[in-house]
Amino acid sequence: MTKETYDFLDGLERALTGRMDLKAKFDRILFCGMGGSADSGEIIRGCVIGDVGVPISIWRFPELPSWVDRETMVIISSYSGKTWETASMYSQAKHIGCPIIVLTAGEGLERQGTDDGFPVFKLDPGIQPRNALGVSLSHLAKIMDSLCGTGCVRDISRILPSLRTHRKELAHGGEALGLAQEVGDRTPMIYATSGLYAASIRWKNQINENAKTMAFAGSVSEFGRDGVGKRAQGGFGARCAPLLLCEASAAEAVRETAYKHEAPGQYVKVVCVDGETPLERTVRAVMTGDYLSLYLAQCKGVDPMDIGAINMFKQRMLANSRGESI
Repeated sequence: MTKETYDFLDGLERALTGRMDLKAKFDRILFCGMGGSADSGEIIRGCVIGDVGVPISIWRFPELPSWVDRETMVIISSYSGKTWETASMYSQAKHIGCPIIVLTAGEGLERQGTDDGFPVFKLDPGIQPRNALGVSLSHLAKIMDSLCGTGCVRDISRILPSLRTHRKELAHGGEALGLAQEVGDRTPMIYATSGLYAASIRWKNQINENAKTMAFAGSVSEFGRDGVGKRAQGGFGARCAPLLLCEASAAEAVRETAYKHEAPGQYVKVVCVDGETPLERTVRAVMTGDYLSLYLAQCKGVDPMDIGAINMFKQRMLANSRGESI
């Protein structure tokens, strides 16, 4: 798992090779996936939403929304190609007549997409699906540049040197290890500014899957509304570790929010992220969260590679979708 986490940047760097010339008529984009397969969509959406002229939505449910039509560009992401919810999304989008793009490491979905005449982009096989984020982002960067005229690939090329330095620091402990030691046995509650909300979702997912512990994500503005500090007197707050994820430029305002709503003696940590562009800040935050989840697993003495419970859940969901019992 440590190697796969370290290799994230190697996957991202592939955005710099090859060109895409995608042509399609669409008035909105719907990114469909479950769990870690949806993280790349969340991240790209958060980074380009201010630069594109069409709405971009993320969908994590087996039933497509009613507004999907033939003008909706549907990007299907399923690492295994066997996720039944995503397979359902694909079938519905194909039936509606949507233009579709497929990202997968699974031969079944790859073959289906190819046979149906849709562009298919291969993810690296043989790794944990959540660790395919780098190569998934590299594909999406080129897809968005081709479809919407964004500058994602150019941005990735510019920020890679600083990201490699950041990776070296994280791999040797750094901020991520310090956060893990501070959080300890508490439940992480990640509250992010709007520009880093996608990163907070990634943090939650990685902590859930790698550290085998509960974690929650929300916005900084919800921190006070959630009343975490107010409930501390009843013991709940003492069991939580609010982490307020923000851009360095917003640190003062976020610290003021934390000061207003935290209870005496409660642990609240403001985590500042540097970077000149939304993509750089988001990727740096994602890398920190990935290493944080590994260090939390280490502190808890759990194996981040153990996915027995997840596989059993998937089997039961698939059986349920077929009307079977397990």
